[in-house]
Amino acid sequence: MAFRLGSLRRKDPYWDFFLKTAPADLANSASEIVRRAPEGNVFPTRTELHTPEITSRHVKEMARYLGADLVGITRLDEDDAGHAFAIVCAVRADDDPREAAGIGGQVPVQNGLFVTFVLSAWIRELGYRASMTSLDGARLAVAAKLGAVDRRGQLVTAEYGTRIHVADVIRTDLPLTAA
Repeated sequence: MAFRLGSLRRKDPYWDFFLKTAPADLANSASEIVRRAPEGNVFPTRTELHTPEITSRHVKEMARYLGADLVGITRLDEDDAGHAFAIVCAVRADDDPREAAGIGGQVPVQNGLFVTFVLSAWIRELGYRASMTSLDGARLAVAAKLGAVDRRGQLVTAEYGTRIHVADVIRTDLPLTAA
């Protein structure tokens, strides 16, 4: 379940510090610890899957269960590793993480990392490759029909406007359909 800060926001003298002041040692932040965690192995026996359409629906349902507010799938130009699809997850962000470097401002980043880390691990358990990467998430979100990009290069969606954070993209060889 995603952590939300909306109920904590009030006229608190420490709020700006919590929201805007970056941790003294970024190497010890939850986001960096998850990013440095090893991906894990791909299960050697592939699971029998339904059609790519049904598998895509299951992936989206799993991502929403893990806390993603928006999920899209788009086809990639296959890379050297043979990843044919990108799964793009986005979470609601009360504050733009690019501007709010503090622990409070990084909550959407942590929520997005949780979703993509667990979702990619689940795909590897199915016997398919899945890697988190920081490709151009906003561009891929547009390709996955989640919204449009504004002049600043930020994703704008019908549901959340610019109050959205695109998590790291998952590249995978799981047979999916762009949806």
